[in-house]
Amino acid sequence: MIDTHAHIDAEQFDDDRAEMLERAWTAGVEAIVIPSIAPSGFDKLQSIVESDKRIYRGIGIHPHNANEATDVLLERVEKESKLERVVAIGEIGLDYYYDFAPKDLQKDVFRKQLNIAKRQELPVIIHNRDSDEDVLAILEDEQDGNLKFVLHCFSSSIDILNRALTLGAHISFTGNITYKNSTLAEVIARTPIERIMIETDSPYMTPVPNRGKRNEPSFVGLVAQKIAEIHSTPIDKVLSMTSITASKFFRLTLGIVLASIFSLSISGTALSQTSRDNRDNENEEEEMETEPVNPYARTFGFGLIMGTNTIVESIECLETGKRESRSYEGLLLYGLSLEYCLIDHLQFEASYIYSVNNKVVTDKIWPTPNVHQFVSLAARFVANPRKPVCFFATGGSSIILNRIFDQNTVQNSFNFGIGLYGNINTGFGLIVPIAELKFDFPFTSTQDPQEIKCGNSPADIGRFYSLVKFGVQWYPKF
Repeated sequence: MIDTHAHIDAEQFDDDRAEMLERAWTAGVEAIVIPSIAPSGFDKLQSIVESDKRIYRGIGIHPHNANEATDVLLERVEKESKLERVVAIGEIGLDYYYDFAPKDLQKDVFRKQLNIAKRQELPVIIHNRDSDEDVLAILEDEQDGNLKFVLHCFSSSIDILNRALTLGAHISFTGNITYKNSTLAEVIARTPIERIMIETDSPYMTPVPNRGKRNEPSFVGLVAQKIAEIHSTPIDKVLSMTSITASKFFRLTLGIVLASIFSLSISGTALSQTSRDNRDNENEEEEMETEPVNPYARTFGFGLIMGTNTIVESIECLETGKRESRSYEGLLLYGLSLEYCLIDHLQFEASYIYSVNNKVVTDKIWPTPNVHQFVSLAARFVANPRKPVCFFATGGSSIILNRIFDQNTVQNSFNFGIGLYGNINTGFGLIVPIAELKFDFPFTSTQDPQEIKCGNSPADIGRFYSLVKFGVQWYPKF
């Protein structure tokens, strides 16, 4: 068996990579191809390849990292494509599910790397997510008879399949075809078996019956087993055909081909038994492809805050029951914040904000302005943390330290807000410009007999605070 697409350079394997590989070889895997993702991982990938002659690699810049594809890095891709154990350009392509890079930039980087592949006479491993039409349009434009490619983790329609096959495509399937809710059976049935390759896409897309576990190359035979069922073909034939196809496609050594074929009868029998033993235990829940590493990952950050504070007061004269309201708008605020990101979608902020109401001095001729200080803790729920621009909602509590007409009061409040922020990666960390509309509602009113003239009766004053905050946060690299 040959696992034609496994990210065994991922950090999920850092603690037990040697043991994982030993399980793969024991299971009958004879070769593994590791596609490249980010340029930052090229050196690590090469060191893994050099550790075992049964491991090969692709070289390329993934569409998630198209923003990094400078001319210098593309020159490096072409230079490293000439290394002995590099057998493909990839994985490259388009990804419109995430918008880590603009579509036009993705397409430009995709084309440039296709041309590297043609110049170096290497096959291409193609990533395609929610971008069928543009991927095929580029392939149709670039196919001049010298382009050999595989659409990895194929999950598109029969129409897309037919157009791809016409262009000479190979099709690679992974663990998602084993799920009960998979809609790919007819696609697999219509794919000529001599065009099929198998992969795990480790550590993602774990096949049944191992769902819920980290995926690894030793599971690749389960993908072949499902293809055999759909094609009504003996598992031995599927293993033989996919191994020969992969060996020819990537130009692997003859020894790999012979060793792979020699082990087929043993691994095929074991896979058949495993499939029968576990068929009743398949998990019916939907399993989605594990998301890639967040390019805007963060842990601890520091922020500066500026903005405006609007104080809205509701005043009730306790003697007459008369109510009135007033507001003080456009009061300057400024402060500091500490940020902590627990998971991508959940962040915490502790902040201190200082605001002075000078307008009350002018309006009421009081000797000193009112001062409002907010010490807040809030949770930030982020809708789309992997996007360049993110939307969020916040909720939490505050302690408000007031000095009102030379009297000090302390109030507890709850706060909530909405906002957005941007993500800017730099060499010294993540820079996050942020804007938020936040409201603070104290739990209790205050009594202030000095200000309200309603006989000898005091007045209840209920306040809430509307804060428009602008800031910038810095998440340093640790």
